[in-house]
Amino acid sequence: MEKNKELLKNAKVTVIGDAILDKYCLGTTERVSPEAPVPIVKIHEEIYRPGGAANVAANLVALGCKVTLVSQIGKDQDGKILKNIIKSLKIKLITTEENGIKTITKTRVLSRNQQLIRIDNEINTDNLNYRKLYNAANRSIKDCDAVIFSDYKKGFLKDIKLLIKQSNSYKKPIFIDPKGDDFLPYKGALIMTPNLKEFENIVGECRNNDEIESKAKKLIVDLNLKAMLITLGNNGMLLVEKNKKSEHIPAIPKEVYDVTGAGDTVIATLCASFISGNNLQTSAYFANLAAGEVITKLGASYITKNQLLNLISGGSDSKIYTNHKEFCSVIEDLKNVNIKVGFTNGCFDVLHKGHVKYLEIAKKNVDILIVAVNDDNSVKKLKGNERPINNLQDRMEMLQSISCIDYVTCFSEQTPLNIIKKLNPDVLMKGGDYKLDEVVGADFIQKNGGKVMIIPYIQGNSTSNIIKKIKAKKDI
Repeated sequence: MEKNKELLKNAKVTVIGDAILDKYCLGTTERVSPEAPVPIVKIHEEIYRPGGAANVAANLVALGCKVTLVSQIGKDQDGKILKNIIKSLKIKLITTEENGIKTITKTRVLSRNQQLIRIDNEINTDNLNYRKLYNAANRSIKDCDAVIFSDYKKGFLKDIKLLIKQSNSYKKPIFIDPKGDDFLPYKGALIMTPNLKEFENIVGECRNNDEIESKAKKLIVDLNLKAMLITLGNNGMLLVEKNKKSEHIPAIPKEVYDVTGAGDTVIATLCASFISGNNLQTSAYFANLAAGEVITKLGASYITKNQLLNLISGGSDSKIYTNHKEFCSVIEDLKNVNIKVGFTNGCFDVLHKGHVKYLEIAKKNVDILIVAVNDDNSVKKLKGNERPINNLQDRMEMLQSISCIDYVTCFSEQTPLNIIKKLNPDVLMKGGDYKLDEVVGADFIQKNGGKVMIIPYIQGNSTSNIIKKIKAKKDI
């Protein structure tokens, strides 16, 4: 894999499709209706979530993308709720205000986490002004990095062929979450992400992964695609690429709470990763991790970039690694999937504002930030016999509580050169008024294609000065 790619860039994505309002009515059931053999549900709470294309857009925003959503939302109360949600997520919405158009709404009634019924309110698209919205979509497509079509077969994408043609004319990668009995309208996309049921609805029943692969490869040729990612539920995903060996990605063992919106998370993560420079295999791996997380939550949900990073790195609660061999293996796995790793070091004896601000700036330049700490003996050699004030374990535990730090390790030498060579980070960062040739490990990092950054300290903050102040007050 190429080095120095970001996991997820702040890319622009246009999402076109059927936006849905997901409504959850949560309550309790204690008796059966005397009018019919059905439970009576006493509603305690109502929850609203973006669904369909709106959920795809929400997933992309959570992953750091700038998103434009093109869809039809009704001029009704449900539409007002959905628009407010979209606005709160900082998604740019392109829609029309037309009377007689209802917002697509799915209302789910749950009692003690058990869904009892779902009530669907469908859109009426007979009088919809497609030309106006499609023209707006064309302008958004021209200005974006990728296009996602989220087709829930509610009518908005009735002329998707035209939109795909426009997207291809601007050479934009096209991602499609398909529905229905005919995939021909999706011809010319980069990749499609059907679930197994949707896939078999087109190609017929498949007995095993080999048969899925064979039929998918034929479909890829017929539809002029580059790849298909077929989601297999408990069996994970199968990535089938043109002229490449297929890749089966096993499911992540999780307790499933609600699979609603998992497909939205898959296509959003796949797209966000791919347009950041990762290949489809790596992007599918990320999508699998993300989908495995959202199915543990109620309703259509999403995870943030930092949450995804945590999943990729193993999801451990502890950030501290003292076993260098084990830690190097963790970092190597991250670098192999194009995650940008940053490294800095220091004594970090008495933490203060200057430390925190410096670390926050450092984190903004990388996906993963490692802080290596001098052990107690090396601090004494550097600072004198009265230091450190706090022992190594205490210093590492304090550092791991800072949110911008991803990993904390330590070293016993007076310089961090050995640990730098072992970890080989993408970015080596140092604070203060150092010159490039004064930074330990700079030559090594640059020779290996990495980058060295000098981050100025914030003036007026010094551990030594803090200690002097404490001593002066004690003498008084």
